[in-house]
Amino acid sequence: MSNPRELAICMLIKIQEGSYGNLLLNQHLTSDMSLKDRALVTELVNGVIQNLLRIDYIISQFSKIDLSKISPFVKNAIRVGIYQTFFLDRVPDFAAVNESVSLVKKYEGKRAANFTNAILRNVLRKRDKIVYPNKNTNMEKYLSIYYSFPSWLIQRWIELFDKNFTEDLCMALNERPKPCIRVNTLVTDREELEKQLSAEGARVAHGLFTEEALYILDSPPIAQLESFNKGLFAPQDESSIIASLAAGVKSNDKVLDVAAAPGGKTAHMAAIMQNKGEIIAWDIHPHRVRLIEQNCRRLKATIAVPEVRNAKIPDKNMFSKFDKVIIDAPCSGLGVIRRKPDIKWSKKPEDITALKSEQKEILEVCSKYVKPEGFLIYSTCSIEPEENEKNVDEFLAKNDSFIYDDLRPYLPEKLHNSLKQSYGYITLYPNIHGTNGFFIARLKRIKA
Repeated sequence: MSNPRELAICMLIKIQEGSYGNLLLNQHLTSDMSLKDRALVTELVNGVIQNLLRIDYIISQFSKIDLSKISPFVKNAIRVGIYQTFFLDRVPDFAAVNESVSLVKKYEGKRAANFTNAILRNVLRKRDKIVYPNKNTNMEKYLSIYYSFPSWLIQRWIELFDKNFTEDLCMALNERPKPCIRVNTLVTDREELEKQLSAEGARVAHGLFTEEALYILDSPPIAQLESFNKGLFAPQDESSIIASLAAGVKSNDKVLDVAAAPGGKTAHMAAIMQNKGEIIAWDIHPHRVRLIEQNCRRLKATIAVPEVRNAKIPDKNMFSKFDKVIIDAPCSGLGVIRRKPDIKWSKKPEDITALKSEQKEILEVCSKYVKPEGFLIYSTCSIEPEENEKNVDEFLAKNDSFIYDDLRPYLPEKLHNSLKQSYGYITLYPNIHGTNGFFIARLKRIKA
């Protein structure tokens, strides 16, 4: 399928049937596609998913047929057309309309193509007359429609934060982030990697907080770079890099990394430890453990020992054996919406409750693996208190052998003002820190 808009429409249909957008993009964006086409497919798929509620709100104002009764291909062709005309400056309106109409004609026939053409041209003629919910009288509905977030999530965030913070958060989560990579200090340094990337046609900027982070401004596909295949860097968001630093690992430590796939933090800690010591890296799924193995092999993290293991099943032989235990708990992922916009629509309020129960179980079991005077790091890629500080506080209330430990020695000074609870935890917000949403807590075991 060589037409990028056709591919985007077909992928959007699959996503709405339950497929994961990032996996589909990885699967279908083949190396024989031009960089321009790959970029357009990615933009269209992520853009439509990101702005779905607003796009559908626009369609509903111009279509006499209810959205639920429009065929999936026609509906997504119209969505792609509207996304291009409303959100992309570089695509001429006539080209966006004509492409959608011709594709609908190919798949659904002339009558459906006429309907598509009428909707899109009517939207273009009257785009300045589209009326959104009133921001002053119904802020909740306005934020939900205009920024395309489910109403339950908007309501939740307004209650947790406030209306202005919620709007800023929605705006930040709708921004398309630059890819972030971590310099693999086992084999190179930042200056040398920058030279190598420049020679390969990539432009980068320094991280917001950490020396190891670089943001890619422009580049050929990362997996095709010689520097990637040599293991000189790893794709890793700066929030995850910060979580690795929070562990405070050092050479000859014995470390347990729970729910470690795809192995970004495992490999980073191996670099910090200079490949001296041992890192046991667990994941419950064999294919994800293979991913840890592949990444650690490419990144020369020789002290990593990946294992298939269910973190909820205690192993008494491992109690009190580790200097550091890092739990990157399964979570809602609501902090990484800007990288995975389909999370908006796949999560429900009850998921947070179910995940909290799972997180508490993992935290309770894996805390037993920490040595006295050792440390437990708990993190999620969520900004929801139930999954984060409430979980940790409930754990501490039942376990007087642990206390919050000061994160300041391990985190960049620019983040110290964001630390809470005796400097023991931090929540990173996209609208404040510019990273993924992320939570990190550091606990110390003070007695057996």
